[in-house]
Amino acid sequence: MRKVFRLTTVELRRAVDTRGPRWAFIVTIGAGIALGLAVPGGTSGTFESFVSAVSLGLPLLVGMLAVMVFTADWGTRAALVTFVLTPRRSRVIVARYLAVLALTVGSLVVIHIIAALVFLVAHVQAAGTIVTAGVGAQFASMLGTTIASALTAMAVGGLVLRTAPALVVAVFAPFVLTIALAFTPAVLVWANPYGFASWLADPVLRWRVDDDEGAVGVGPALTSFMIWTVVPLVLGWFRQLRAEPR
Repeated sequence: MRKVFRLTTVELRRAVDTRGPRWAFIVTIGAGIALGLAVPGGTSGTFESFVSAVSLGLPLLVGMLAVMVFTADWGTRAALVTFVLTPRRSRVIVARYLAVLALTVGSLVVIHIIAALVFLVAHVQAAGTIVTAGVGAQFASMLGTTIASALTAMAVGGLVLRTAPALVVAVFAPFVLTIALAFTPAVLVWANPYGFASWLADPVLRWRVDDDEGAVGVGPALTSFMIWTVVPLVLGWFRQLRAEPR
C-alpha cells in the first residue's frame, strides 16, 4: 500500500510538473471566470449559477490531463525507465488511476474556492448564496460528471497509449458518435456515450425513463458505463501490461 501511495504522489507530481497542464488549468479557470462575469445571472444572481459557468470547461481539462498521464511517457524512453524502476506494472497503472481521480477532485475544489473568492469581490451582497444546499448538490453533480469524463479519458489513454490520437478519440469521438446515433434513437438511449455522465449528474433510480422526461435511467446508464468505460478500461489495462516501451 505504501508503494502505491508513493507511486501515486510521483504520478501527481509528474502530471502538474510541466507548463502544459498548468497553463491549461489557468486558461480554463480564466475563461470560466470571464464567462461567469459576462453571462447575465453570473454575478447578478447566485454563486450556484456563477460557479457552473466557471467550471464549464473542467470535464475537458480533466479529460486532457487523464490522457496525458497515461500516454506521456509511452512515446519516449521514459516508459522504459518507469517500468524498470517499478517492474510490477500493475502498481504504476493503479497509481495513475488514483492520481487522475485525485486531480479530478482537487481541481473541482480549487475551482470552487477561486470562484467563491471572485464572486465575493464581484458581488459581496450575494455572499450568503455561496454556502447553500443547492451549491452542495451542484458540487456533487459536477463531481460525478467530471469523474465520468476522467474515467473515459483514462480508458482511452490506456488503450491507445499515444497522446495525440488518444486526445482526439477522448474529446471528439463521443460527440461524433452521439450525432451519428441520433438517427437511431432506440440505439442512442442505450449506447449514448454521455449516458453514464448524465445519470451521475441527475440520478434517477428507475430502470428506464421516458424520452420526454429528459433524464437517464439506471439501465441505459449502466449500459453506457459498460460500453464506453469498463470495456476500454479492461482492454487498456491488459494493453499496458503487455505493451513494449519504445
